[in-house]
Amino acid sequence: MSEEKLDAADRKGWERVRWLTAGALSLGALALYLVTMSRGAFPGLPAFSMSSHLGLDAGPSLLDSLWGRMIRLLAWLPGEGLACRASALSALFGALSVGLLTMMVMRIRYKLHDAYDPDECRRENQARWLAGVTAGLGAAISIPFWVASTRSLPDTFHVFLLLGAAFLLSEYQRTGRDGFLYALGLVYGVGVTEFATFWLMAPLAAVLVLRAMLQRASFSWRVVFGMLAWTVPGLLLYVWNGWTLWANEAVKLRGFQSAWTVIWYIWRDQWHQIVRAPQTTGFLIVVLITVLPWGVMFLMRPKKPAWRFSAWQVVLRLSVLIVAAGTLINAPGAAWRAFGMYFLLVTPYLILAACAGAVAGEFWVMGQVREHRNAGVGQPLRGALGKLGALMPLLLVGAGFWNLTVADGRPGSQVTAAVNHLLDALEERDVLLSPGWWDERFRLDDVIRVQALDRGQDVVVIGMQQMTSKHQRDYLARRFTHPRQQALLQVGFRAFLQDFLADDANQRRTAILDMAESVREFGYLIPDRLIYRLTPDEPELDWAVLVESQRAFWEIMEAWGAEKLDEANPAWHHRAILLRVASKVANNVGFALVERGETDAAEPLFHQARRLLPDNISALLNLMTLAQAADKPELEDYQADWERIKESKADSRVMWALGSLYGYVHNTGYLTRHGMMWAVSGKPQMAEAEMRRASGGRAMDPRVKAFLGRAYLKGGDVQRGAAYYREAIAENPKDARSLLMLAQLAIQTEDFAEAEQLLAQAEEAGVPAANLRFERIVLAYLQGKPDDALAGLQQLVKEQRDDARAWALLAQLSADGRNPKLYDQAIKALEGLRADSPDIRLMLAELHVSREEWGKARAELEQVTRMNPRQTRAWEMLLNVDFSERKQELAEDHVRILLTLDPGNFTGNMMLGSLQYGRSQYALAESSYRAALNAHRAPVVLNDLAYLLILKGGALAEARELIEEAVGLQPGNPLFLSTRGELLLLEGKLDAAEADLEKSLSAMPDNPPVLLLVARLYAARGQRDAARETANALLNRQEELSAEQRTALQTLYDELQ
Repeated sequence: MSEEKLDAADRKGWERVRWLTAGALSLGALALYLVTMSRGAFPGLPAFSMSSHLGLDAGPSLLDSLWGRMIRLLAWLPGEGLACRASALSALFGALSVGLLTMMVMRIRYKLHDAYDPDECRRENQARWLAGVTAGLGAAISIPFWVASTRSLPDTFHVFLLLGAAFLLSEYQRTGRDGFLYALGLVYGVGVTEFATFWLMAPLAAVLVLRAMLQRASFSWRVVFGMLAWTVPGLLLYVWNGWTLWANEAVKLRGFQSAWTVIWYIWRDQWHQIVRAPQTTGFLIVVLITVLPWGVMFLMRPKKPAWRFSAWQVVLRLSVLIVAAGTLINAPGAAWRAFGMYFLLVTPYLILAACAGAVAGEFWVMGQVREHRNAGVGQPLRGALGKLGALMPLLLVGAGFWNLTVADGRPGSQVTAAVNHLLDALEERDVLLSPGWWDERFRLDDVIRVQALDRGQDVVVIGMQQMTSKHQRDYLARRFTHPRQQALLQVGFRAFLQDFLADDANQRRTAILDMAESVREFGYLIPDRLIYRLTPDEPELDWAVLVESQRAFWEIMEAWGAEKLDEANPAWHHRAILLRVASKVANNVGFALVERGETDAAEPLFHQARRLLPDNISALLNLMTLAQAADKPELEDYQADWERIKESKADSRVMWALGSLYGYVHNTGYLTRHGMMWAVSGKPQMAEAEMRRASGGRAMDPRVKAFLGRAYLKGGDVQRGAAYYREAIAENPKDARSLLMLAQLAIQTEDFAEAEQLLAQAEEAGVPAANLRFERIVLAYLQGKPDDALAGLQQLVKEQRDDARAWALLAQLSADGRNPKLYDQAIKALEGLRADSPDIRLMLAELHVSREEWGKARAELEQVTRMNPRQTRAWEMLLNVDFSERKQELAEDHVRILLTLDPGNFTGNMMLGSLQYGRSQYALAESSYRAALNAHRAPVVLNDLAYLLILKGGALAEARELIEEAVGLQPGNPLFLSTRGELLLLEGKLDAAEADLEKSLSAMPDNPPVLLLVARLYAARGQRDAARETANALLNRQEELSAEQRTALQTLYDELQ
């Protein structure tokens, strides 16, 4: 070979040049990456990677364990700048990878015609140097590798391991020392645990190792098994990773049963990484433009010198060079355009860079002047190709400038600066509600978590969209330790949020990012920069100071928005979202000032909102409203802008979502429509607020008051609904509909005199007497005239066969079995009328429940919940049917839905307490029972809570108060008496306990729980034989006892032996 023919000094000189070149390229790449790297946690995968490895996420990553340990080590170092240090670490591994790739490509040999020709040998060394420089530069400026090297991503570390393994193999090929194979085994074992590509490359690696051994005629089974043995210490990282992850509480929440289960899921996740790529659109093209050039350059290498290549071989290499160059400069069809940061393909770009380097080297060899007649192509073409090869490094430097605008990570620092402003605006708040809908390209929640950790600021960031996952809620329950909050997190997030924000102190802990609409019903929102601080009531706030405090932030964001940013840069999407959120907040500050009558101070804020986001529709509409009111000349410009936006963006969906997208609009039509939306959504308080805004401080129209009365009644607030109806009638005494609604309310509250008066007023207002017959029949029945009511109903249904209310009442009056024919007639009539009416179906369900016809009741109730998912009464009845039929899984689902609709619902909390008691979650069950008692002090819940306190111990005085209240409400209830009897046993009041247990046992003879209490009573009195006999009888009936009762029986049995 040529290098063997060179003298030692020349050989060492070239080797020194290669090392210096690789080092120089590494240092250059490091400088490039450090200058262009993100100083903060870049949104998307970089922030998610950091968050998951730092334990800030509900799902700690099972992969990239070594990288994760390095990130945690950086977090342990004192001072801020964690994300910057992580990006610098990625830059370091990226620069080292560039050096390794450069060095390995420089080791590629080119076939010589005359190994003794010093000019040809020198040309070959120059070609190797050129190939390495071209490959190193190509890798360094390729967009995916550049992106990975300037963000806190593990990809460059993974590539460093992969190239390190390849470098060790090349060292073995160069020296033949077995130690390099052993080192390769160790690195490969480590790499397999860290990077799934090592699994994919394993067959190829095995072939290359065997080929290298055979080429050197040094194949040895001892070396092969020795190399495999050295992989074992690396593979033991799986065990270490599984064990350490298993010790993480957040990992256990995912349901893993042991450390071995964790290891299995690590393998599964690695496998998913491998198989996910082929399922991605465009992956086949990536494979083709990577594998084919690699095959051409490294598998199909000709055995003749490059200057003897035929025309088709030259065309192949030109094709490889075009594909590689096009991919490296992000031409159409490049992998970055197809996948971006969502699926960061780094290895294919390195392969293409190596191929481009190899082509440049071959072209340089080809360019040497030759006199041989058997050259493949003409000298002029070979000379031109040689020059093209020599220009490749310069062309790649130019490509680096071309790619800079896409790969530049510095905009990530501006995202971090915005997040710092967000964290400053929190003031003392430690709970941040986020939409949670940010996709994998953005993930602002993770940026906030990382930055808060870096600042030492304790903030719980709750992505609301992710809270549909039980795993996410279980993780959140670690931060909210109150039993009531933990109980509701088991049910659903909305129920938890409503209960949490019902407390004024919790409101003062809370801020909201971008989704103020979802929490406006709970309190007052103060817009500040990117968030809204929640307070129970409107505070005494100096709005001028608030506006001034945000001005610097708006100027920063405005300047950032004015900067030119390539749309292919991942930060472009981030900037667009942040500018929209900042513009929305600025608009809402102006809206608040308009509400306070400070229109002059509000107008500049609407202009500010438009400078941040020129197409902010809400700000434009607000400016139009102000201009119309003041008859300003700018109105024509605003109207022209509005026409332009209407043509491009303002479709019906955008207009209905203006408040959530761009901010509030102070416009009568908009506010009225918004109020109607709130009413339909079951939020009458918010509907009232919007209607009052729409009235602009003037008295509301009586029709609006009647509308709000219906909204409040539908929401279950009878008192406020009735108040609005009374106001509507006071202003419009002829409002027949409101009079009828008030009359029905009076009937429900059994105020019969008022009901008669209101019905008379309705008749005077023009309601025909025939239309009031049903209300008068109900009054007759409630006033103790059932026969008159029954006769009236029978006559009414003959005349009005489609009156569902009359048929339902007729069915109720005949459901006692005394007139089955009439009952069946009423049921058939209701079934014929029920088609699209959830109210009629609900009536039928109540009738079926009263007769314990569970299947029929369930069918009607499920249809009602499909028609009206917010119908709490239907969910309550369905839950009772679930418990009656012992369908626990369905009951769990229905409890979740019911408490999401109404966290304080009596039935939902009572049933939730029962389910939690069955799971031995006594603290959570206690919290649920107490919530049920807050709604209604039902005897059964009083008894259940008293029994639970007896089980827990330590609160027997409260248990006595509860059970005495229950027994006072239902004196003869045998279940309550048995609970009180158990309490009396614990207190040592044996005679009183015996009296209660005798009454309970007489009502429930042969009941195992009561018999157990009797056995305990015998034992307490010293009657061991009687106690033993009773206990022995219960041993064969333990399945009829609860878990704690079985434990008590076993303890008693042991004591009696």
